Amino acid sequence: MTKVTHLYAHVPFCARRCDYCDFYSTAGSLTLAPAYVEAVIRELKEEDSLIGSLETVYLGGGTPTLLGEDLLLKLLAGLLEKSGSGAEVSAEANPATITPRLAARLAAAGVNRVSLGVQSFSVRLRANLGRAGDAAQVGAAMYALRAAGIDNLGLDLIFGIPGQSIPDLESDVRRVMALEPKHVSCYELSVKDGTSFQRQWAAELEKQAVSAPRFYEMVVDTMVEAGYNWYETSNFSLPGWECRHNLACWGGADYVGLGAGAWSTVGLERWRNVEDIGFYIDGGYRQERHRETLTPAQKDAEWAMLGLRLKTGITLAGYKGPIDPLQLNLLQRNGFLKTGGGKIYLTRAGRFVANEVCARLLQNWEETAAGGRGAA
Repeated sequence: MTKVTHLYAHVPFCARRCDYCDFYSTAGSLTLAPAYVEAVIRELKEEDSLIGSLETVYLGGGTPTLLGEDLLLKLLAGLLEKSGSGAEVSAEANPATITPRLAARLAAAGVNRVSLGVQSFSVRLRANLGRAGDAAQVGAAMYALRAAGIDNLGLDLIFGIPGQSIPDLESDVRRVMALEPKHVSCYELSVKDGTSFQRQWAAELEKQAVSAPRFYEMVVDTMVEAGYNWYETSNFSLPGWECRHNLACWGGADYVGLGAGAWSTVGLERWRNVEDIGFYIDGGYRQERHRETLTPAQKDAEWAMLGLRLKTGITLAGYKGPIDPLQLNLLQRNGFLKTGGGKIYLTRAGRFVANEVCARLLQNWEETAAGGRGAA
């Protein structure tokens, strides 16, 4: 069996849980953090037979840097025991947690890429998101990280925030550009139905959904004009600074996820660790977790759905998943996708409605995939 070379580790601790967040996390106490770090390292050792020389390691959350220097460095030391030469080692961070000392220790530990959560620089909009921290600290965090030798820095933005206007978003994008990050992710706010956030902002969220295409086009136009490569639907980078970990996952590579709530996909097997920190610490990741077996057609279809979000599209050689030939022809004639050189890729117009294009092109996916699903 080919060894997995991409690793994700989830740190579910936050100072305050943002109202819109859909990732597994817990806010407030760090009492369980030391035992949690030990459990993640233990899980890594138990998955040792799956893992080869790592090409990418991604530490996400939650807020990994909330662990404090010693615990964070202990976790990184465990994760990086199997990292190969030249591995991309990414860590997510809240800008407020970055100090010159922590930046230096992260660099010494092997971290060479940091993604800073901004969402918006507006105090008003951050309050509407229930987002803690002062976005004005982003510049200081970036200065500290660069001084420590970590130049591969990314910033995250959100559009479609309740109360946000085009001028608000333009201001956020200008401030991002002024900081000259190597990478920018900009996502439309996604809110689950039935949540308190959705109920609180229902009317405003409907209004923002109507404005979303204008928000999105403004972001793309501004980023591309500034020299950033729009390499994935929601992601931009200066040439050569694309996130290697995410590219691997979008390209269908196997990966192992460690920590409470983390997903893994190895071959046709996919599983998710239990979303309970205490149970996870007690070894629950080995006893109770969602698991499913994919069919080859399902795996191919999922690879196509992710690959079509990339600027480079997908190569059809060896692809056995479902593609609707009538929709393929229709989408081509209407200017949403192109084919050539054995590839399918979305046009500019198609990339703005990527989800709809993929749904039409792969509309027989559920029927083809249904035959082999299994959950344990």
